[in-house]
Amino acid sequence: MKHLILSASVIAVSTFTLAACENASDHAETDHTNADHSAASHNTETGIEVSDAFIRPPLPGRDVAAAYFDLSNSGEADRLISAESNISENVEIHTHTMEDGVMKMRRIDGVDLPAGETVSFEPGSYHLMMFGANIPEGVEDVSVTLKYESAEPMMLTVPLGEPSEEMDMKDGMDHGSGH
Repeated sequence: MKHLILSASVIAVSTFTLAACENASDHAETDHTNADHSAASHNTETGIEVSDAFIRPPLPGRDVAAAYFDLSNSGEADRLISAESNISENVEIHTHTMEDGVMKMRRIDGVDLPAGETVSFEPGSYHLMMFGANIPEGVEDVSVTLKYESAEPMMLTVPLGEPSEEMDMKDGMDHGSGH
């Protein structure tokens, strides 16, 4: 069984362009705990690339999921201003800040994407919070649309699960399973 790991479509006035990245031999299992999240989606017109994407599903009894990924911008400076998902009533961009010695999560109105830089959405930093998340049994991939200040929206298909061991080693963190 093939699993679509990450795809992107640039939403134009009335057309969709779809580029899919898949590898049947690497993704034959249904457990995404150690799935390869290195596939990338790239908007060639704007130079924005999404990589290392995954969504942590809600903990048992909860309805909040979190999305993590890297946004690389090889084009003009832009800004991520919002996101939507087919599994969530409300998606917000969040970050963590230290206030009076306490780490707090806060909603923000967007994230700058400087030209030539990569911005990481990761635990303890920027991330997407997906409130009212309802993930049907057996679903392994979730649709997420990223909206920018200048660039056209980018629709992604993102796997559910935890980051691969390779990603954990890359940033030296054990992300655990909490939000």
